[in-house]
Amino acid sequence: MRLTLRDLTPQDEPQVLRLFAECDDWFQAATGHLSGPGDVQSLYYALPDGVDFEQKRLLVAEAQGKPIGFVDLVLGHPDVRTAVVGCFLVPRELRRWGIGTEIANQLRLRFPEITRVISKIADDWKPGAEFLKAQGFQFDGNRAVLEIAPRSSTE
Repeated sequence: MRLTLRDLTPQDEPQVLRLFAECDDWFQAATGHLSGPGDVQSLYYALPDGVDFEQKRLLVAEAQGKPIGFVDLVLGHPDVRTAVVGCFLVPRELRRWGIGTEIANQLRLRFPEITRVISKIADDWKPGAEFLKAQGFQFDGNRAVLEIAPRSSTE
């Protein structure tokens, strides 16, 4: 499956809301409720203290013109070489097809300056924990960290 990772546009909101509904198991685990109509817009404004809006990336993974994944990412936080993942979503029926791994690979290519990724995982969110373990993340409670070797100039 050919996958494109691109920035979210306002025109994507209806399709991304449908994708969110297909990921309601994550929303339930992470927030205690199902996804809702304001969830896409609220992500634009969900920033950690001290982070500029320009550091925020909302990304859509797309195949054949349809969103099949979504990533909420803050770059350069808490330091310039670190990124924090707010959510990393693949619809339930598409999980375990390698889509999440392909998204992660494209993120590494798109942001080569990032050498550490931090993600928090909801309690008992087994699909996410399994994915993060497969990607090489190390766990400390509900916080997962991945150290990435800097890319050489020959890669």
